[in-house]
Amino acid sequence: MIAGLVWFGGSGTKTPAIIDGAYAGTLIAKESKYDFGTVSMAKGLVSKEFTLENQSKDSVKIGEVSTSCMCTEAELKVGDKTAGPFGMPGHGGAPKANLIVKPGEKLVVKTIFDPAAHGPAGVGPIERQVMISTGAASPMVLEFKAIVEP
Repeated sequence: MIAGLVWFGGSGTKTPAIIDGAYAGTLIAKESKYDFGTVSMAKGLVSKEFTLENQSKDSVKIGEVSTSCMCTEAELKVGDKTAGPFGMPGHGGAPKANLIVKPGEKLVVKTIFDPAAHGPAGVGPIERQVMISTGAASPMVLEFKAIVEP
């Protein structure tokens, strides 16, 4: 049941979490987009950690986490608790994180991209996303891009 409505402004880096009165906090990402530049299939996996902070007075419950492609995984960490890896829906991985981000805590989202996942045809520019459900109307989206070379 929705206990209330949280209004926010900004450039899409804030996500109100409205699950019930206990989990109506807001996560803020100082950075929600990243450019790897050029990455090599031959050199293997690349990763980027995004840090989201709960600067509100209420907790945030992290639910479903998914990625936009099978070449991308996400791992989450709050304090000493971890969840994942999460992947593209239907391609394995845990469906829900079931993590609570208390006021003042940080959620670290490690995105892992495999530039060789699509084989030789996978060269060129790519854009991928990690979607994190917090109970808000729309999930928080973290994005990265790269240019894949052999």
